Amino acid sequence: MIIYPLFSMFILLFSGYVAKRLRIISPNKAIVFLDFVLWFALPSLIFDKVYHLVVDLNLISMVFVGLISSIIAAFVAVAMGFMLKFSTATLASVALLSMFGNTLFIGIPIVQGLYGQNALSIVILFDQVVTALPISIFGPLILGFGTSKKSSIIQNSLKIIKFPPFVALALAVILKNFNLPEIIFEPLKMLSSSMVPVALFAVGLRLGFNSIKSSYKACSVVIFAKMILAPIIFLSITKIFGIELSKEWIIGLIEVATPPMVLASAMILKANLDSNLAISSVAIGMITIFVTMPILYFVAT
Repeated sequence: MIIYPLFSMFILLFSGYVAKRLRIISPNKAIVFLDFVLWFALPSLIFDKVYHLVVDLNLISMVFVGLISSIIAAFVAVAMGFMLKFSTATLASVALLSMFGNTLFIGIPIVQGLYGQNALSIVILFDQVVTALPISIFGPLILGFGTSKKSSIIQNSLKIIKFPPFVALALAVILKNFNLPEIIFEPLKMLSSSMVPVALFAVGLRLGFNSIKSSYKACSVVIFAKMILAPIIFLSITKIFGIELSKEWIIGLIEVATPPMVLASAMILKANLDSNLAISSVAIGMITIFVTMPILYFVAT
């Protein structure tokens, strides 16, 4: 049942939030936890799962539909922002938050709870193609529309190449042609098993609800586009083309319906755009998922 992984997620997020409210751990310490995830746990997970992943046409099609659904939803969100006369900074923030979801930190515990460890390879593939690479390439360009600062394509490319998860992805793809001893993957599995609890605890540390009142219109647009419209588009495409909702496609639906990405929020804060929207959309998204995800899963199955 999907309620089990969602309950586990809630406890981890709530633990981080309680630690912040009781001043056990400062919210500023969240960066230490996230650095551990980005430099050690996540690269270990990516290398292990991508190395053992077998890609077929069905999987590629699912990922492509997920990407198209997210792009269309983001365009609709920006169009709604134009009609509501949002500022340029808010429009750029809406575009980024509506297109990119927490496909790893949220997708992994849900998929693992439903389908087990072996299904995590699909989550990794979806994340890298639909989220990680696009936000690294196009994220600064999107934010450039809302700020006077110009982004360098060369600098962005260098950042991608040196980003630990991308290095792990590239190594896994290169080494797939070689038979590596299984002893290599044991410590990687131990590191990767810590990713979800550490990441969700860190996200809980950073959760805040004080900025919702000042950005409720833009936040509503983002949540609608990212967590309701995008999965509806995904399901509509499968219906139009007569695609059976197998395990791979249900995982794709779960990934598309994840709340706005924490990294996208951090990029908006760093670019000094709509910081209230960046914070509130992540917070509201974390709550909304406990309503939208069970409904979507019920419809799909």
